[in-house]
Amino acid sequence: MYALKRLSGGKLALTREHEAIARPRHGSIAWSDFDPSQYQRDDLDRAADLWRTRAVQELHSLALFTEICGKLQVLGAPLDWSGAFARMIGDEVRHTDLCLAMCEALGRPAAPQIEASGLQLLNGVSSRAAVRQMIVAAFCIGETISGRMFRRALKATTVPLARQVVAAIVADETFHAELGWELGALLMRADGAEHDAERARLAEALPALFSHYAMLCGVTRGIGASAEQPIDTRPNFGTLSPHGYARAFFDGMSEDVVPGLVAIGLPEAEDAYARLLHSLG
Repeated sequence: MYALKRLSGGKLALTREHEAIARPRHGSIAWSDFDPSQYQRDDLDRAADLWRTRAVQELHSLALFTEICGKLQVLGAPLDWSGAFARMIGDEVRHTDLCLAMCEALGRPAAPQIEASGLQLLNGVSSRAAVRQMIVAAFCIGETISGRMFRRALKATTVPLARQVVAAIVADETFHAELGWELGALLMRADGAEHDAERARLAEALPALFSHYAMLCGVTRGIGASAEQPIDTRPNFGTLSPHGYARAFFDGMSEDVVPGLVAIGLPEAEDAYARLLHSLG
């Protein structure tokens, strides 16, 4: 085994490289300015639960992005695709680190683990079909809605430290969605005899994907029930009310996701979304 080589200052090379990736791309975060004693215990507990949950979500995204990058290599995708995913993998490392650092700052350290059973989402399909579905699910839908939520949360956040962390994540999430739509359009171009069959299977999966993301956003009722967002006077550590999350979902779906999917060759998205709205009442 290799001996652990420490750099000057006592840090491992692994630690140094991780810290370089985990540093926000823009601006900085004033961790030392935060004083948890200025907040109620219940507020700190709720905030820690939020950021612990986000850490798990970011770990899952890290695993998924890494898997997609590997599949791109097998498919022989252009090297710039791999380069872009390498950046996004680094972003997910940063997001996870930020979430865990928030828990630490709140005085409630966390050590979440990914749930392996939730990582194998696309079994029984070819590598190309898997990549197409992953891009549509994780980026054209997931990252697009996530970006909406974080931008909305940024406006609602009142705790300065949390606002700095959310701002760091927002910049990356916006880039992920933009890149996902670019890749989605490229991947949906006709390519070989299997294209029509793969496109049809992806279209058939849209209702389940839409329902999945509605569930993740806590959406249980239709648009009308989510229109009003009650006022919350407690300090906001980077979250939204249930109404706010639902509103971000519906706005993201109607303004970004559905029109975008139609534009890249999945017109079935309109009917799938209409069916979702009907089921919600």
